Amino acid sequence: MDLTEEAVLDHYMTRFDERTRRAHTVALSAAIATVKDRWPTLELVRRVSNIYGVAVEELAAFFGLIRQPGEREVWVDVFRSPDNQHLVRNTMNAGQRRAYGTMLAMLEVA
Repeated sequence: MDLTEEAVLDHYMTRFDERTRRAHTVALSAAIATVKDRWPTLELVRRVSNIYGVAVEELAAFFGLIRQPGEREVWVDVFRSPDNQHLVRNTMNAGQRRAYGTMLAMLEVA
């Protein structure tokens, strides 16, 4: 199946509520304006998730920042360190998979 912009946008609008979509937009806009590589950092995502009241794990996954399950807080940045994707492939929860997969689809059709 070929991905189209329309299909990805429809999925995005259906699967993510307005508050989450706004948090995505704000995090990306803030990163473009303030982060050297123009991509959200974990610190920025934490601030935005607190402001918008959305789960940090899901918001972060949208930008390739994946929290590992367990007692300790360990994050993997799969966009800045793509060699580490194997560390997170089978550990994401449903919300993380949905967010990360949606961002990959968006990048594919962009």
